[in-house]
Amino acid sequence: MEGALTTDGGLQYVPQIAIQYIYLDFDGELTSYNGEILTVDDVEVKDSALTEERIKNILAELNAKYADQKVVFVTERPAVAEYSTIFIGKTAAFDRYGCFAGLAETIDEGNANKTDNAFVMLDSTATDPEIISTIAHETDHLLGTLNHGGDGLQAYAAYYVSSGITLSGITLYYTMYVSSGGTANSTTVNSVGKLYVSFGGTANST
Repeated sequence: MEGALTTDGGLQYVPQIAIQYIYLDFDGELTSYNGEILTVDDVEVKDSALTEERIKNILAELNAKYADQKVVFVTERPAVAEYSTIFIGKTAAFDRYGCFAGLAETIDEGNANKTDNAFVMLDSTATDPEIISTIAHETDHLLGTLNHGGDGLQAYAAYYVSSGITLSGITLYYTMYVSSGGTANSTTVNSVGKLYVSFGGTANST
């Protein structure tokens, strides 16, 4: 059947209609970050603990969102030569650099690199819309359709302010989530930026 996805031996066979395949890894992985301005070895991503039902919902929403761009998201490694991977799950590997919700390796103008990767540092404690939005944000970096500016890793990132964390004086050219117990002070939201505040989170002087 045209457009059907079938699996065999741990690989996912996909129709040859896409310009980009993106494998979503929800199960945890020991990998590396090979970015344009930074390399980090031994990045340990924990299992996202998302249910099969939630993963199916996330996958369906993303494939619908990117259908016109001929981007196909799968949850098993595709049997094609080139694909990007987005790892979904918590990791402490980037804590020294910032409170990230997502981080792409590239801003790939023209989508010349079909194998660049990204990380979404959210798990089952986040909502499906938060996870979908962050995957989409980092996907747009990998496709080269989003370049929101910012210094250093900020140019590749979405931010996440977790419980007990306070960030102050940030200008958002990207996405930032303030979770329950987190605080964002004196935040300036650029026209291309987005600020999400969960119930129990605080945003002062925005």
